[in-house]
Amino acid sequence: MPDMVMVASENERLRRCMNNILSITALPAVWTGGSVNEICTALLDGLRAILDVDFLVLKVGRHEEQDAVLMQRPDRGSVREAFSDLLRTLGTSVADWPREAEVERDGSTSRVLIEKIGMNGRARVLVAGSTAASFPTEEDRIVLHVAASQAAVAIAEALRFRDDTRALAARELSKVVDAIPVMAWSTLPDGEADFFNEHFLTYLGITSEQAAGWGWTASLHPDDSGALQTVWMQLLASGAPGETEAWLRRWDGQYRWFLFRANPVYGDDGSVVRWYGTNTDIDDRRRVEEELRRSAALMTQAQRLTVTGSVWWRPATEEIYWSDEAYRVAGQVSGILPSMEMIFDRCHPEDFPIVRESISNAISRGENVDIEHRLVMPDGATKYVHVVLQNIGADPADPEFIGAVADITDRKIAEENLRRSDVLLSEEQRISRTGTFSWKVDTDEITFSDELNRIFGFETGRVIDFEGIGQRVYEEDLPLLATKMADVRQGGDNPDYEIRLFVDGEVKHVRVVGRIVRHLDGSMECIGAVQDVSAQRIAEMARDKLRTGIAQLARVTSLSTMAASIAHEVNQPLSGIIMNASASLRMLSATPPNIDGAVETAKRTIRDGNRASDVIMRLRNLFRRGTATVEQLDLNEAIREVIGLLSSDLRRGRILLIEELSDPPPFILGDRVQLQQVVMNLLRNSIDAMIDTAQTQKKIFIRTGVGPDEVRVVVEDHGVGLELTDVERLFDAFHTTKPNGMGIGLSVRRSIIEAHKGKMWAEAIPSGGAIFGFALPFDKDSVDRPSPPGMKTS
Repeated sequence: MPDMVMVASENERLRRCMNNILSITALPAVWTGGSVNEICTALLDGLRAILDVDFLVLKVGRHEEQDAVLMQRPDRGSVREAFSDLLRTLGTSVADWPREAEVERDGSTSRVLIEKIGMNGRARVLVAGSTAASFPTEEDRIVLHVAASQAAVAIAEALRFRDDTRALAARELSKVVDAIPVMAWSTLPDGEADFFNEHFLTYLGITSEQAAGWGWTASLHPDDSGALQTVWMQLLASGAPGETEAWLRRWDGQYRWFLFRANPVYGDDGSVVRWYGTNTDIDDRRRVEEELRRSAALMTQAQRLTVTGSVWWRPATEEIYWSDEAYRVAGQVSGILPSMEMIFDRCHPEDFPIVRESISNAISRGENVDIEHRLVMPDGATKYVHVVLQNIGADPADPEFIGAVADITDRKIAEENLRRSDVLLSEEQRISRTGTFSWKVDTDEITFSDELNRIFGFETGRVIDFEGIGQRVYEEDLPLLATKMADVRQGGDNPDYEIRLFVDGEVKHVRVVGRIVRHLDGSMECIGAVQDVSAQRIAEMARDKLRTGIAQLARVTSLSTMAASIAHEVNQPLSGIIMNASASLRMLSATPPNIDGAVETAKRTIRDGNRASDVIMRLRNLFRRGTATVEQLDLNEAIREVIGLLSSDLRRGRILLIEELSDPPPFILGDRVQLQQVVMNLLRNSIDAMIDTAQTQKKIFIRTGVGPDEVRVVVEDHGVGLELTDVERLFDAFHTTKPNGMGIGLSVRRSIIEAHKGKMWAEAIPSGGAIFGFALPFDKDSVDRPSPPGMKTS
């Protein structure tokens, strides 16, 4: 009987085991097409229903993959904790685990049954554990082994299908990522890059191997590399998304601005498992923004410099916008919402009607505004403004204005001052008989002031040309005017000359002064003034005529006085000579002759003759001016002083004096006044010789030269000239070639030169004119001696 019971029990166990095996082998039909997770869950659920265990663990992936361990929790204990206990007891290498083992858990011993699922080089295990002493039974071993075998095939197929699906999805994703028009990338949690889309690599011109890790940072601009890495480290530390901007070098070496954006992906425990980011080319936007900022800054500066503010106004909504400069122009505090009441409150009472009318027309008709009016500032000051508003609205019923308000106070004040200056200038020109002109040399455009038109006898408003001017210029002065104009065309500056005009039968003397102005466009303009000096010249000619008459009278008076003096001085000795001669004749005619008396009388005659000779000697000394004051002097400087004294005579005679003075200047020892009288006499003779000549250009040359032992001074003119017979007698006393001359000037001058141990001469120029000169000993000591204080050199 017992044997029968044992057989029945064994049969029941076999039947139950077969049913369990059939249940396990039927699972593939259930999980066909399912995922790894679904297969594992179904398998563990089936085993839990068959096996009486504390925990079941199915490991199908690598330990470091978080989703690699799939677990089924029974009613007792934690499967995760159980698996941790397995790793701690059996080691981390699953391939080395035994088929059966004991594990200490929570103070008790659990027996575990391990079935290895080795496929494709990976170690997978199915583990069942229980604290029951009977575990595992042979039935448990068979069921777990069959389950592991069934799972091996199903899981391997599911993993292969999953990998293929993932690979396909990755390829499709890669196509999408490469197609997007931005540079995409990803990094590991530590920030080391592991993926770049094709757009990123093509732009930088590098391979994925070169860009991997931190290799891509070589394309950053040196100035931005440190800053970008600092921002990136901050993002990695915070785990928060962020962005920054930096220069990135393109494949051709050009740097452009990019916006770097990074977003983290978090795991189940909240930690960052990956970073994804994009780089967007913002170079064009940055340039536009920079240009806008520059334009705004320039606009602000331009408004500040021009004292002009911007205005926007929409009457329908009563919206008004003022720039900062507009607030300053209006004298309002910046930031206060502008309104029409603010504008009207500032308006000057006298200008209020026109401002109100203009604003009303703008509101009702959409008319543009362009007015100038005054504002009254809080301190009582008056400000002039120019307001311009233009309607840019598309709807006539809804006008919209933009414009500007400019502070024109300075301009108004300047205009008022200019008007006042114009009035004063006109009056000054009229009083001083001075007119102004402008001559644009490139276009020959000529402008005369009203006073200059009056001087020339032109009607006001007439178009001035050179033909009209030439008709007014005295014929003899036309060559001089032509020469001066030619000088101006050649760029000669500061013309200053005098000509005569013939206006309404009257001769006018005018002085012309000009200055050359060169404009930025390269054009040239002569601006100057013409002064009517007729009254002055007439007065000078009358004065010179009177002075000449007085001088002639003085010479006659001096001659009369000198003649009377000579007669008085010589008369007494001559009277004595005559009386003694008569007495001597009487004594010799007596019979017998009185020889002794005649001899005595002859002696008295000789005495009176000596007295007469002494009188003549004193007169000669008078001509020589007695003792000279000898000093070292610069002959060039002394000559220039004489020329300055004669400048009016030269201008009056329209004579050009040409100085050809030696350099370095000659130094001599002599009387400065006496030598200057000699030079003045020679220059006056040359001026007198050229007064009546008809030459267009009258010239006198004065030259100095230094020889080995002497200094020479020569005065040359092209006047009436000298006759050959005159040259020999020029220096004789009382010999003259002038109608009203006395003939003592050259004689006296030669005596002065001879007193300085020099010589004087004269030469006739065959073509007309004369040369007068003198030579004086050269002061050789002055060569090694510094010039006296104040000494000028040419």
